[in-house]
Amino acid sequence: MKEIFKFTLLFAVTCTMTFGLSSCGDDDDNGGVTTDEMYKNPAYGNEAIEACEKLVTALEEAYNIIGKAALTDEQASNLHAILENNVNNVIVPTYSALGDAVEAMHKALGTLSTTQVTQKNVNDACAAFLTARSEWEKSEAFLMGPAAGFDVDPHIDSWPLDRAALHDYFKNPKAEDLDESILGFHALEFLLFRDGAARKVSEFTGNDTYKGFTDITGAQELAYAEEVIADLLNHVYQLEVSWNPGNKSRLAAVQAAGLEYQTKLGLSFGEDLKNAGSDKSMYPTLKEAVQQVLSLPEESCVGIANEVGTAKIANPFSAGYIFYVESPYSHNSITDFQDNIRSIENIWYGSRDGKASNPKASFHRFFAENSSAAGKKVEEAIDNAIEKIGKMPAPFVKYVSTIWNKSFEDDPVVEIEE
Repeated sequence: MKEIFKFTLLFAVTCTMTFGLSSCGDDDDNGGVTTDEMYKNPAYGNEAIEACEKLVTALEEAYNIIGKAALTDEQASNLHAILENNVNNVIVPTYSALGDAVEAMHKALGTLSTTQVTQKNVNDACAAFLTARSEWEKSEAFLMGPAAGFDVDPHIDSWPLDRAALHDYFKNPKAEDLDESILGFHALEFLLFRDGAARKVSEFTGNDTYKGFTDITGAQELAYAEEVIADLLNHVYQLEVSWNPGNKSRLAAVQAAGLEYQTKLGLSFGEDLKNAGSDKSMYPTLKEAVQQVLSLPEESCVGIANEVGTAKIANPFSAGYIFYVESPYSHNSITDFQDNIRSIENIWYGSRDGKASNPKASFHRFFAENSSAAGKKVEEAIDNAIEKIGKMPAPFVKYVSTIWNKSFEDDPVVEIEE
């Protein structure tokens, strides 16, 4: 993802805060703690942030073992195979599934007018949105390549949504005002969801009911939703064909839109990663490619683990920037965060279903054979992060609003300085 505002590394809220209980149980039944008490308890957020920090450390330590090693020919061959497997069985299929889901969203809503749209259209669009959202969040461990290089990430996933700018656009639509702050997933989320549920079709046949948007008609919103979905579709196609141009119809759409899809060497990003260390790759060495995948500060497994902990969770939870909550309208925040960690899990295990497939060419197998303690530490940290994030009270926007006694709708958007 790409957040619009700069952020600083934030420290977790301590459990000595005077927002109810000072500790919480880890049992599935919450140790008898009531739901209201859970929303007031900062321990859940602290534990989620700490779990992300531990995952960052484990991944960095794992790569350092590879980085300092004098790799044997067999080990180097295995690492090449791991990169190839991740391209073929994680990265490309994830982007392909993302394209399928956005196509389904487009089919559900498409160019429907207020006289054509039904509640089923809205519900189907919301279901497709959540599927697409999951696929996108499960791609954030591999933002290197086209997602970052061609600015696809900020174009389709910037937040927080600038509601003021969106309202201004509805009142006076001008193409030059269509910037990333009112495009992509989060504009669509606002148009499709309210309070964690699909919007009532009556809002599209009449006027919006959201605070500050009651002068905006459903006809305006339907037309804009079509515009945003069509734009999103081209860019998710761009991600897929940049890694593998095999889908000819999607490649044609990308070419027709004038979007970039090759490396500076004129190759796909899949070929680029597979051929690390050769003259067919932008990666001078195999180790640099592995480091990019696992542990560079940005666009890597470490990058997204750190971002989940220090920005996605900590900015609202630790600093009280409630406006910064990601996916507040669909109440999908915690699932988003977990899917970000699952993107790491998929890269580590070399499959789209985490540890279930257990392919031969995977970081899991490599470390089991060469440094089992380091590998086990990463795997335990992945499991722990998913678990601790999932223990935060849902929806996340209500949790942080309760902790800070602030309303999301009324919390002003401000720039977060480094």
